[in-house]
Amino acid sequence: MEVLRPPHYLLVDDHSLIREGMMQAIRALEPKARFSQANSLQATLERLAHGPDADPIDVVLLDLGLPDSRGTATLQAVRQAAPTQRIGIITGQNDVQVALECIHHGASCFIPKLAEIDGFTMALRALVEGRLHFPSELLSPADQPDATDEATPAQSVRLTPRQKDVLTWILKGCTNQAIADALGISAETVKLHVSAIFRAYGVHSRTQLVLLCSRQAPAAWAPRSPEEASQEGRRESLA
Repeated sequence: MEVLRPPHYLLVDDHSLIREGMMQAIRALEPKARFSQANSLQATLERLAHGPDADPIDVVLLDLGLPDSRGTATLQAVRQAAPTQRIGIITGQNDVQVALECIHHGASCFIPKLAEIDGFTMALRALVEGRLHFPSELLSPADQPDATDEATPAQSVRLTPRQKDVLTWILKGCTNQAIADALGISAETVKLHVSAIFRAYGVHSRTQLVLLCSRQAPAAWAPRSPEEASQEGRRESLA
């Protein structure tokens, strides 16, 4: 019987005190969590580039303001190096547009450093539990330029098992190619599934989809077992 290994977090911030604080806060929620640290974009990319024999990273908690990189370009570089890992953003900025850009580029959690302690803990809990989280004030309709009144409530959406697999990876911020590689299907097949998911939810972009799902319980996104997903992937490859 396979034993699940504790998740491995990569904490990225140029202030050691912030990294230590994040480590202690996560350990309070997940005592068995393991950690690596980096204080620059270069150190982060070097850690993520370690070969298959290295202990893999599961979650990256990333500051957008590093000595060698600033803003969402930092997230884009990390997302390219970590195509399937969950990425949470911790930043001194509490800006709607920055948050939306982070969603667009694959973040699943946005945590302002100046947030109240309850909000900070809530955001970290979501990250630890694999859920989406953005500050509630950033999710108001007035602050969502891409929001649509025609979006369908998540609990009423009916997806096929494969579409649920694809949705799970979309909500991690993965590209179509990364999803294809993870599921063992073609990028064209992923594209078809993504279009069907957009239609089912009544949205027109990944940003809208992530914002909508961040308000919903994650039960409907639960991935199937690797064996089930692999079997369907083989069938789709042969189709």
